[in-house]
Amino acid sequence: MIMKKKSFSIALAALSCALATVFMAIGMNVSFILISGYIFAEIALMLPLAKNFRAGGFLAYVATALLCLPFGGIAMFYKLFPFIVFFGLHPLVNSFQEKWRINKWVAWAVKAAWFVGMLCASWALFSNLFQVAYEWLEVWAYPILIVGGAALFILYDWLMRKAQLLVNFYVSKVDRSGGAKGGKNVRGTGYRDDVDEVFGEMSPRGEDERKDTDGQSEGNNRGNGEDRNMGNSGEDGQ
Repeated sequence: MIMKKKSFSIALAALSCALATVFMAIGMNVSFILISGYIFAEIALMLPLAKNFRAGGFLAYVATALLCLPFGGIAMFYKLFPFIVFFGLHPLVNSFQEKWRINKWVAWAVKAAWFVGMLCASWALFSNLFQVAYEWLEVWAYPILIVGGAALFILYDWLMRKAQLLVNFYVSKVDRSGGAKGGKNVRGTGYRDDVDEVFGEMSPRGEDERKDTDGQSEGNNRGNGEDRNMGNSGEDGQ
């Protein structure tokens, strides 16, 4: 059983590397979907993290960065740079945040500074490769990147954390060898908790809880009605 679980985790890491490489290769060679390439590559790297296989997640990240080099990563390193510095490592950092239970506001501040630093470093290193259309953009580039980047990161980080929960859910559905069988809430896969957090009342457990609540309410109402009927019968007898 242990070997089967490990094999499944290794397969997830290999699949995540393959998918992330494909998404990044497409994004680097088709400029208008470059940002989509970053996002989907990051989501792909969440696969081994769904089984808490962080070593596999890191190795998948390293392998993806290396495999992207011959697919445009060398000639267009400025496009690969943000993935290496931030997007490829972001899901792994989020996983460690959950493992170590780091305060979300402290984690957000550190990750926002990391994201903004990546944007500023990209501009400093590669802006000379392009002709800037407006002179004011060169003057205000760093303030725009700092303020706009921090604001954008709030939404982006929240979306990526929700994406990890969805990945956890679907990986647990595919994995028939894990402890999610039988409806157990196994820490690490996060099957039940993740479904409730992402889908809320639409989740299977949310429906069961509503049915239980409705059943209890109906039973209480029926019991109260019977008590009132018995009381009225007693009064009539008197």
